[in-house]
Order: sequence, then structure tokens, then C-alpha cells
Amino acid sequence: MDGRSEVTKLLNDISANPWIFLKGYIEYFEKMKNRLLKNISYVFDEKGEDSVHDMRTSCRRIEASIDFLEGFSKRESSKKAKKKVNKILKKSNKSRDYQVHLDFLKKIEEQNNEIIDYFEKKYSKEKEKLKGYLSSLKTSELDHLLESCLSFLVFDFVQNFQINDPYFDNLYKKEFKEVHEDFKNTDRSDDKKLHKIRIKIKDLRYKTEILGALKGETLLEEDMFKQIQDILGTHHDLIILKKKLVKKFQEDNIKALLKEIDKEINQLQGKIDVGVSEIFEKLYDNICSEKA
Repeated sequence: MDGRSEVTKLLNDISANPWIFLKGYIEYFEKMKNRLLKNISYVFDEKGEDSVHDMRTSCRRIEASIDFLEGFSKRESSKKAKKKVNKILKKSNKSRDYQVHLDFLKKIEEQNNEIIDYFEKKYSKEKEKLKGYLSSLKTSELDHLLESCLSFLVFDFVQNFQINDPYFDNLYKKEFKEVHEDFKNTDRSDDKKLHKIRIKIKDLRYKTEILGALKGETLLEEDMFKQIQDILGTHHDLIILKKKLVKKFQEDNIKALLKEIDKEINQLQGKIDVGVSEIFEKLYDNICSEKA
């Protein structure tokens, strides 16, 4: 044992032998592309309760994949591909939010039909808007765009990468150090900044997932990133839910529900102050310490 974390070893291995990485990278990209196309179809045909979520995570994974190699390529295809998948994310934001709100409300507020009915109508409306957009989306063109993006990314990487260049190690550590510093300097009551941190963590998680795919296993760092992502995500979702409830309903009529939400938010704030902070420091030791 040399004391280095698994993710650091993989990043160094890629620098020494990028061809093994390329094989796994192409397989991962193709898998995510096919998953995205399948889930677009599932959302449109209303197959599966998690199809919107699965479609969105496929988009996020494709974005992370493009980011990994985009530094070696200046072609428009990667920018166009990211713009296209980002538009799918934007178009599905509201339907995803209302679905998450409903899942929470049904766990604690089944007896309040007025609130449930309101959120179900909003979810149904946003889902129809999303389906309208997806019906206009030519998946064959999206497939071709993503294939073209992958081909150029790989070609330019092969042309421009220098063996033993620690590009990936430097990039990964730079991105982590930036989000680590952001978290340390962010007021824990600033939900907007915490949400931006979550988005950066999600990107790092999926890049770590790509590295783990090379070994056919989930890396420790990926699990740690996911823990942070889940805590910050639930915290953000509940704050948004509370704002929507207060805006739509008389507070006197939803006091018990707001109290339950505040209780959950306070518990999550405690996890952010202690649990997330501890995970960040463990990640820093794994990724950025001298032994790493």
C-alpha cells in the first residue's frame, strides 16, 4: 500500500496510460447517451415513476463526461451537445420539483387534500409542458450530435494529450479545492450558494463515477460526494417547498405542515454544519493531502 487514495491512483494511471481510460470513457459515454434517449421516450410515454429523474441524471452525467475531455478540444460540437442537454434539464426543472414536493407531502400530509390536489395539478401541468417539448425534440438528431461530440472529443484527446501529463489529476484537484473553499466560506443560511455548491459536487460525483467505471466499482469518494449531494439537495427542496406553500396558502391553515418542514430543515442544517463539513475534510485528505 502506498497510502494514496483510489481516485488519485486512477488519475495518475490515466496520465501514464490514457488508452485504458479512453476505452472505459467511450463505453460510459455511450451508455449514458443510450440511457438518455431511452428515458426521453419513457417520459413521453409515461413509463416508470422515475423517468424524469433518470432522464435528468443522464443529462448531468453526459455534461460531466464532456467536461472531462473538453480541455483538449475547441470544437463547436461539444458546446452544442452541452447546450442541448442543458436545455432538457431546464425544461424539466419544474416537473422534477413538483414531483419531489409531492413525494414529501404525501409522507406527512396525506389528509390535506387541498394541498395535495394543488401540487398534483401543478405537477401534471408541468409534465405536459415537458412532454410537449420532448415531442418536438428530434432524438435521431440528438443521437447524432452526441456521437459527433464523442468522436471529436476522443480524436482531439488522442492528438493533444501528452503521456505523463498530470492534466486530469490537476483538473480534479482544482475543481475539488474550489468547491471545498466555497463551502468553507459560505454562510450556512445562504441556500442559493449551498445549491450552487451542490451542483458542483454533483459534477465531481459523476466524474468520479467515470473513474470508478474503469475498475467496475463504486469509489469511496463517489459515495462521499453523493452523501453531500443528498443532504444539500433535500435541504434546498424543503426550503423551496416552504416558500411555495407560504405564497399559495394562508399560513394559519398550514401551521402544522410548516412546523414539520421547519423541523426537517433544522435537522438538515445540523447535518450540513457537522456531517457535510466532516465529509468535506475527509475528501480533502483523500484527494489533496501530500500522501494523495
